[in-house]
Amino acid sequence: MGALLSILRGGGQSDEPPIDIPVDLEGAQPTPEEMDMFNYISQLLGPAPTYLDALRNYTGCGDAIRRAISSPSRESEEAAWAAVCPAVLKLKEYYEFAQRLEEAFPRLLAFLCTGDMLRNLEQRQATAKRLADILHFVSQFDELKMGNPNVQNDFSYYRRTLSRMRMSNPSQQNVVVHDELANRMSLFYAHSTPMTKSLIDSSIALVTANKGISADSVTDIFAVLSGICYNAVTKNRAQGAMVDYCLRVLVVCIILYDHVDPNGAFAKTSKLNIRASVRVIQTSGGSGSNGLLNTLRYSTLHLNDESTPKTIKQMLAA
Repeated sequence: MGALLSILRGGGQSDEPPIDIPVDLEGAQPTPEEMDMFNYISQLLGPAPTYLDALRNYTGCGDAIRRAISSPSRESEEAAWAAVCPAVLKLKEYYEFAQRLEEAFPRLLAFLCTGDMLRNLEQRQATAKRLADILHFVSQFDELKMGNPNVQNDFSYYRRTLSRMRMSNPSQQNVVVHDELANRMSLFYAHSTPMTKSLIDSSIALVTANKGISADSVTDIFAVLSGICYNAVTKNRAQGAMVDYCLRVLVVCIILYDHVDPNGAFAKTSKLNIRASVRVIQTSGGSGSNGLLNTLRYSTLHLNDESTPKTIKQMLAA
């Protein structure tokens, strides 16, 4: 482990480039030893593009809700309720998908972390790519959710109306999401980056509950995957849409590392090269670079700690 730590460490006083190991982020095929895990994660991720498309095109129920509030009548309120219920069912689907991800993510981390992690990444490249796919999905989902206030507005209206209906008619049957689930969904959507929060929670739960997997081993894999993505961009292995893919995965790796490691991603003892990571986002992120940097600014835990070097704080100053 000491040798691995010396390879990984580069985010503190030194400015060594992030670790580079040969993992194919585009064409890796599963080997027999990883087939079960690969198929499990692939099946889980099957509906992910559909969810992103649906959220991308989510227009919300704002007009109907505004009419029900500004001109309350049985007709306007029933119209708003008829509009919001199908929307809430979509939000329920996204929430349930997040729950499945939260359950699967520790299993995937354990599969790649247990034993020789670098060997695992090199020999289980298709599954390592699925790990990156999860982080890429999470980044896109949370960006879409943050940019669409209709998501939270619609759900807030649904909960308020549900509460009124329960008081006036306790036997009301026209309810698509009941109180207990609605409360959990409300907590989920209250986070600016709810999918990322699910992965943070499951990563922390893994190292808390599993004595065989330490925080170090989990942060190691985030550090290595971030290095793979960094080098894919800086060495021009990633082209076109893969550049955005790699930068998104890099950012989520930093966020997860920062929440799992007690000292965070920005400390001098960090195994991440934050300076290099920020520079590659700035130079290669194009129109999306500011959004990715904002995600680092506002979704990490330790950026404003006293132990964070001033140069890093300056690089990420809004």
